[in-house]
Amino acid sequence: MTQSGIKLISDSPGTGAEVQRQHVYQVRLKMWLNQGEPVRWERPWGMIDRARLEDDGATLVTDLRIDRENLFAGLFKGIEGMRIGGRRKLKISPHLAYGEAGIEGRIPAQAVIIAEIEFIEERVMSNHHD
Repeated sequence: MTQSGIKLISDSPGTGAEVQRQHVYQVRLKMWLNQGEPVRWERPWGMIDRARLEDDGATLVTDLRIDRENLFAGLFKGIEGMRIGGRRKLKISPHLAYGEAGIEGRIPAQAVIIAEIEFIEERVMSNHHD
């Protein structure tokens, strides 16, 4: 991966189907600040009815649609070519993460983010509501 601002730390490719944009997957996501401090979430995000926190809020397991709305730029670009069952760890520069804004109380401004994402399975979403 040669994307400026994204460094591949580790990659376990997975054996399932290739991850597609605009599809929904169950993912496991962990993030750390550059010094190794885990980013802890107060509540799960993504598709809330299918989301949970583990490891005292440091691990998010949720269903996510793979698009720019749900993933910050570095994660969106960094997962390219991944497969279901795969796990990838990335070091992401601030301009491709949370930038100057950060997330109050969670991620400081201009923070380098270490993100590990694992694709557990694809979710088939129906277009109608019961």
